[in-house]
Amino acid sequence: MTDDTEPTFYWAEVVDRVTLSPNLVRLTFGGEDLRRYRPAGVADECAALYFPAPGKSRPPAMQCVDGVWWYHDDATRPEGRNYTVRKVTDAGELVIDFVAHEGGVAASWALSARPGDVVVVTPPRHWFAPPADTTWFLLAADLAGLPALGRVLEDLPANTRAHAIVEVLDEADVQTFESAADVTVQWCVGSGNGHGPGVLPDAVQAWEFPPGEGYVFFAGEAADSRAVRKYVRRERGMGVDRFDIIGYWRVRAEQWLAKYTAVEKEVSAVYVNALQEGRSESEAALIYDEALEKVGL
Repeated sequence: MTDDTEPTFYWAEVVDRVTLSPNLVRLTFGGEDLRRYRPAGVADECAALYFPAPGKSRPPAMQCVDGVWWYHDDATRPEGRNYTVRKVTDAGELVIDFVAHEGGVAASWALSARPGDVVVVTPPRHWFAPPADTTWFLLAADLAGLPALGRVLEDLPANTRAHAIVEVLDEADVQTFESAADVTVQWCVGSGNGHGPGVLPDAVQAWEFPPGEGYVFFAGEAADSRAVRKYVRRERGMGVDRFDIIGYWRVRAEQWLAKYTAVEKEVSAVYVNALQEGRSESEAALIYDEALEKVGL
C-alpha cells in the first residue's frame, strides 16, 4: 500500500567543495528540496546520506509503503552512511565534512564529488544531552568525530569549561574553534584513524577530572569508544546521563561484521529485552555493548 504523504527524505545537491586538509573534504549541500530539512539544533546532529551507484547521477528515491518512506527493497537500496551536520547555514544549506581516504563508498564519492552531484538525506538524529547543571566538558574525537566535536565546542555556553582531545593524522588537520566557553584543545598528531593504534583512551584517562558536575563526549573508533565508556562508567562512576560515547567507525569492519552476523539475533535480543524491562535507551546500549564484548566483539 502506498500514499501521498510528504516524503521524509530530501534531495541534496552539492553546491560547494573545499579541501580542508589532506585528510578532510568539506561539502556544502543545497537545492530547493533541501529547504524542507528541519535542523535538530543539537551539536551532534547527524543525518544519513545515500549515494548514487557508480555511473549514476543520483540515488533512487525512497518509496512510501504503509505511510513509511524508506528503501523497502533490500536489493535496490543504495549505500548510505551517517554524517554529522557540521553547520546549517542561514540559507538552509548543510555543511558536512568527510574524511578523505581511499576505499569505502562514502569516502570515494566525496573525493570525486563536484557541484551538481546529488545525494539523498534523511531527517536528523542526535544524542548529545548534557544535564543542565554541567559545569565542565571532556570532549574526545578522531578525524571522523572532529566535525561533531567542533560543533559542540562552538555551541557551548559561557561559564563552562571544556577540554578537547583530538587525534588527527597530519598537522594540516588541526583546526581552530570559536567558543564562548573556557576551552583548551590537546592535539594528538600522527596516530589512530586507521593508520595505527589510537591514543585517545590513554589521553582521556590521563586528564584530571575537575570538581563539579561534568559531561564526557567521545566520537571515534568503536574499540576506543568502548575503552573510554568503561573508564568513565566503572572507574569514574559517571551515570549514563553524564556521557555521550559513540563509536563512529570500526577498524577491520568487514571482519567484525562477519563475526557479528553469526550472533546478531542473540545480542540484538539482549538490547530488546533491556528496553522491555524498562531500561532507558542509554542503559540498554551499555548492556548491548557488554553482550558484544562477551562474544568477542
